[in-house]
Amino acid sequence: MAFFNRNWLYIAGTLLLAGLIWYFSEIVAYVLLAWVISLLGRPLMEFFTSRIRIGKYKMGNAGAALLTIAVFFAAFVGLLLIFVPTLVHQANNFATMDYAALGEKLKGPFTYIDQQAHQFGILAPGESLADRTQSSLIEWFKPSMVSDLVGAVFSSAGGFIVAMSSITFILFFFLEEKGMFGEIMHAIVPNEYEPKVLEAMDESSVALTGYFKGLVTQLASFSLMASVFLWILGVPYALLIGVAGGLLNIVPYVGPIIGLVFGWFITLSSGLQTMELHDLGVLMLKVAGAFLLTQSIDNLFLSTIIFSK
Repeated sequence: MAFFNRNWLYIAGTLLLAGLIWYFSEIVAYVLLAWVISLLGRPLMEFFTSRIRIGKYKMGNAGAALLTIAVFFAAFVGLLLIFVPTLVHQANNFATMDYAALGEKLKGPFTYIDQQAHQFGILAPGESLADRTQSSLIEWFKPSMVSDLVGAVFSSAGGFIVAMSSITFILFFFLEEKGMFGEIMHAIVPNEYEPKVLEAMDESSVALTGYFKGLVTQLASFSLMASVFLWILGVPYALLIGVAGGLLNIVPYVGPIIGLVFGWFITLSSGLQTMELHDLGVLMLKVAGAFLLTQSIDNLFLSTIIFSK
């Protein structure tokens, strides 16, 4: 009987804990995200506390935590400065594009494709792929697109600021007190499971910290290589495309494909009105070649060396 009573208590406690996690899901998400970022910032913390000195005194944990958070914010602002102005500019290019002239430009190259599409019933009689592309672009990239995008960003800015402030506040204490997340788990986990859970957490923290260090190193290496190759080949916005490719390369399988599609999108938006289609096609082949070369070097050499460390 005591056995069943204890099981019912465990079930009730588990349901209560699940309910609390669901009710406070935003706070739980902030805590977990701050813990993950603290693992990423642990190498920076160790570097600042061991290498930075003021006279005879080493930097304390609080100062190192603040400096680590400042580095994260600097990286975040740097990415915004790389991406946002260029993306807004490209979106404005699409929004103000003369799609009638573009449709006429596309009719020639699409003649053979139109014949095949009509043969297989993909296009209706009298319809051309150029016309369909023109109408799709007009529907996607309306003249009000940029203003709508800016309005959406400002409408969600309040929630974003609250989330960033909460995560930063929690992150500071996770960085300053290395075992704080373990103490939180210590208060939640039953006593009989505590040693195993804390041991698993310690091993996971070490493994995740090493993994994040390797991931950041791979991201930086991929972005640098891709940007240099694109710049050598004369592709516009090489830095933007290279950094985007490095960030998306983290995503397994589909990330490199999405990075290539993003590079093609930026190339198209910057040259669709001003360049001939043949030259634009060559430029897109250069983007694909740069990504293929970078991906090959990353898969064959960089990833193996970085993650083996």
